[in-house]
Amino acid sequence: MAKHDYPYKKSINITAWVLQFLVCIILLAASAWLLWIADQNDFDDILGEYDGLFTAGAGLQIAITGLNIIMNIVEIVLISKKRMPPALFLTSACVKTAIWAIIFILNVIAVSILSVILTIILLATSILQLIHAAIIVHRKRRGTLTGGNYAPAINPQGFEEGIHNPVGGYYNAPAVNTEYKSPAASAAPAQYGYAAEGGWVPQQPAGSYELDNRTQHV
Repeated sequence: MAKHDYPYKKSINITAWVLQFLVCIILLAASAWLLWIADQNDFDDILGEYDGLFTAGAGLQIAITGLNIIMNIVEIVLISKKRMPPALFLTSACVKTAIWAIIFILNVIAVSILSVILTIILLATSILQLIHAAIIVHRKRRGTLTGGNYAPAINPQGFEEGIHNPVGGYYNAPAVNTEYKSPAASAAPAQYGYAAEGGWVPQQPAGSYELDNRTQHV
């Protein structure tokens, strides 16, 4: 599986995960309590025809909170192992935001103060993750996101310091010395001498003469 080392902010995700886990546990406990009440014969006269509605509502709430907990666990595992693609993270945040937005509206209509307070915490943290995920996906599409398969430009400082890179950013051009140097200005090696007709010829050591293309020493 490909590695996705993107800059997921711990301050945002950990805060959202902790608050969502706490609220989900409270909702699970409340749902279990409602199921217990609906199962008791003593409350049959009180609940009456709403007995089945209480059971269905409690079961639905358990399923939704359980789904939220599972999605959070998947997010934690994938992000910690650097395996979370930005698109999947955005999808998870969208699903949680949509679910808790619907439940929040239903609780407002039902005028359930405690449920409104709990679901607004879940909705706010889900929206926070949604905004964070949308920013990461937007930067990834523009190619300005550091991490994953993207690498920062070598020298993205400006036009004056480099040459434009079509892939993105600028890079420094290699330094080239354009100063003119005359061949006559260069020093000749010590073992060469300058001939009258021009050019450099091998210089004979002192106290020697040339015979039959061989140097003879005196």
